[in-house]
Amino acid sequence: MKVSQPIKNLAEFARRIEQTREKWGFDKGNPASPWYRGQQRKHWQLLPCIMRDGLFDRTGRHGFDLETESEIREEFVVRAPALSGTESIPQNEWDSYFLMQHYGAPTRLIDWTESPLIALYFAVRDNPGYYDSAVWMLDPFALNMRVIDRNEVIAPSAPGTSKTAVKKVSRWLPGRFTSARNVPHEPVAVLPTHFVRRISSQKSCFTIHGAKSNGFDKFQSKNSCLQRIVIAGFAAQDIRNDLQVQGIDETTIFPDLEGLGRALATKWKSLRRESAHENVYARVKPSSLTKNGVGVFAIRSIPKGKQIFAGENEEILWTEKRFLPKSRAMKKLYDDFCIIKGGRYGSPTCFNRLTAAWFLNESKKPNIRCGENYDFLALRDIRSGEELTVDYSTYSDPPS
Repeated sequence: MKVSQPIKNLAEFARRIEQTREKWGFDKGNPASPWYRGQQRKHWQLLPCIMRDGLFDRTGRHGFDLETESEIREEFVVRAPALSGTESIPQNEWDSYFLMQHYGAPTRLIDWTESPLIALYFAVRDNPGYYDSAVWMLDPFALNMRVIDRNEVIAPSAPGTSKTAVKKVSRWLPGRFTSARNVPHEPVAVLPTHFVRRISSQKSCFTIHGAKSNGFDKFQSKNSCLQRIVIAGFAAQDIRNDLQVQGIDETTIFPDLEGLGRALATKWKSLRRESAHENVYARVKPSSLTKNGVGVFAIRSIPKGKQIFAGENEEILWTEKRFLPKSRAMKKLYDDFCIIKGGRYGSPTCFNRLTAAWFLNESKKPNIRCGENYDFLALRDIRSGEELTVDYSTYSDPPS
């Protein structure tokens, strides 16, 4: 599938939407609409929760575990009434399934919306600007025409929906603890009844996956019913601000007190932009303390008591010694870089995420010290150009 240039603002987004609508034959006077889905990262596949969480054979063969899903559905309908408060629990199988998705239980449903701005909001909502996001566009009528030979989207739980139409999509949601053999491979588009407020406010609609995790792959060709719009990561904050001006915020998406609280927190949050060099005092360079090695050097003056690596990834993964790799080279990686405490090795969550702090060399006359939270503080005023050193024994056992 050809990838277009990432969009950078609402005007470009609106043009891309209109171009695709015209290509698909959605006239301006047509009440029908494409569907939209916002995803925080552009490379994420269109996968429902139950398939992302490993309850599915990702090879794409007949690995769909209907028995596991049936157990989840059974437990939800059994336990939900006591936890629902004033909210009524649907008796219809489809509405119960929609409610499961609404509250985050694993299902084969994927959320879509009829509002492109709501989808865009979900795409940039939690993106700090480090990566590109995406909004997917789907022609649900064309999808269903190809999958169930009907140019319509069926609401299987709505009163008055014909039994013939319901039967067309019933194979995607067989009764609990029945055979999965008849579950189709491709996804199908369905409409929910608006029995909870969020479904209505988010203009929600759904696709339900069939027996294959890659069911959407065949619909991503150039002239197909599925298109992706990439959102530039650097533009995420500006787009969030523009959406707020257009009235799209947390209360639009979540019309309750929790949504209001988050909307106010976002609205009055400082718009000050961060910079990559802020609070940066040191960098990695060749060191004279170790042969052919590197060390950490001050690149500006550091006052006494200053925390040197503020903003660094502070996550530490602790691994018991007995679980260390057998490879000598890998073992040396742990010995060279880890904090060692009582037979456990503390490392970054992945060694590919080593920051400058992990390259500090040792000295018995150090100019920095390790604090109780493994943050590093200047013991004295440090001049630009000095190598930063620390006494390993003050916070780590020696490697065996």
